[in-house]
Amino acid sequence: MSPYAPRPSLELPAPPPLPIPDDFAERLAALPVELDDEKLAKIADFLARLLAMNELVNLTAVTDPVEVWTRHALDAATLLPGLVFLTPGGTVMDMGSGGGLPGIILAIARPDLAFTLVEATEKKAAFLTAVSAAIGLTNVTVINDRAEKLMTTELAASFDVVTARAVGKLPTLLGWTAPFVKSGGRLLLVKGERAEEELVDARKAMMKLFCSHSRTVLTPTGRIVVFKVR
Repeated sequence: MSPYAPRPSLELPAPPPLPIPDDFAERLAALPVELDDEKLAKIADFLARLLAMNELVNLTAVTDPVEVWTRHALDAATLLPGLVFLTPGGTVMDMGSGGGLPGIILAIARPDLAFTLVEATEKKAAFLTAVSAAIGLTNVTVINDRAEKLMTTELAASFDVVTARAVGKLPTLLGWTAPFVKSGGRLLLVKGERAEEELVDARKAMMKLFCSHSRTVLTPTGRIVVFKVR
C-alpha cells in the first residue's frame, strides 16, 4: 500500500446498486465504449454508495439517481477512448478526484491499468479508499495531498496519462497536472463551453510546461482538451 494512502475512516453505506438505465449501453456504444455486465454492476454499486455517502459528506451536487448516470458515469466514460493507446500496466493519475469522478469509473472500466487518485480533502480521500475496497478495485491508490506538495516526490513525470475534471481553469490546471506526465504522455482534461477561451489564456503555461494542444474532443457531456507533454 502506498505511504500516501489514507486509512478508511468513514463508515461506508451499502445501499442497493442503482438501476442501470435501459439506454445506457447504447449511449456508451456511441462514444464508442463497451462495458460488460460485471463492470456496469460495479458502476451501479459505486454510484449508489456515492449518493448515500453524499448525505454525510459533500461529494457531488448531482443527487438524482437517473441523472447521475449521465452527469457522472457517461461523462467519465467519454475519457475511455483517450486511454485506448495504453497497454496493460499503464499508469493514470486523476487529479482532484473528489468523489471518484472520473477516476473510479475509469478504474472499473480498465482493470489492466494502475490508477492514482489525488484528493486534498481528507474525508473525500477516505471515501475513495473505502469505496475502492468495497467494490473490489485492486488497481487504485489514493493519495490525500495537494498537487503542489507532490511535485517534488517520485510521482513527478511518472504517469502515462493525467486526467482532471472540474478542478480549475486551464492556465492553473496545467501547472497542477503536466508535471506528473512522462515525456510523450498525455493530459485529458474535461472542460465546458469555455474550453477554447481557456486555451488562449493558457498559451504561456503551455510553453513553460512543454505542453502542446493536441485536440479538443466534443462529447455528449462536454469537451475533453487533450495535451501532449514533451
